[in-house]
Amino acid sequence: MSVTPDPFGLTAMYPSLRRFAAVVSSSDGDPDDLLQAAVERLLRVQADVEDPGAYLRRCMVNLESNRRRGLGRFRAAVGRLRAGTHEDRYPSDLSLLDALSPLDRSVLFLVDVEGRPSSAVAEQLGLTDSAVRTRATRARAELRARLQEESP
Repeated sequence: MSVTPDPFGLTAMYPSLRRFAAVVSSSDGDPDDLLQAAVERLLRVQADVEDPGAYLRRCMVNLESNRRRGLGRFRAAVGRLRAGTHEDRYPSDLSLLDALSPLDRSVLFLVDVEGRPSSAVAEQLGLTDSAVRTRATRARAELRARLQEESP
């Protein structure tokens, strides 16, 4: 039995990447599929990647953004075909997070949940330090506003 080498250190990074995928993917997405798709891309371009963790996080954000954009187009097309509208009878607090973009969700997760400094998050996601702080502030404000709208 041969042991497959782990050139990128994915085994050590997996728990953190899995949590990140769970945050970035919307409630109707599968975080394991998202992470697997990102790893597949990493394996295809392996020679060009300096920081596999940063590459995988950015890749997951991009993949989820593309999926969400495609679902938005699909829902708009279905909405045009349907005569009536449909409202969710059982809304969830998670739907508030789904209203944020995958990038904003990932920034909030890395800064607020994992406690990473904005400079490290900026490096991981390919943003500037000020862009990370701005996105986090705006995302928190949007969540607060949505929560206040829902409160009686």
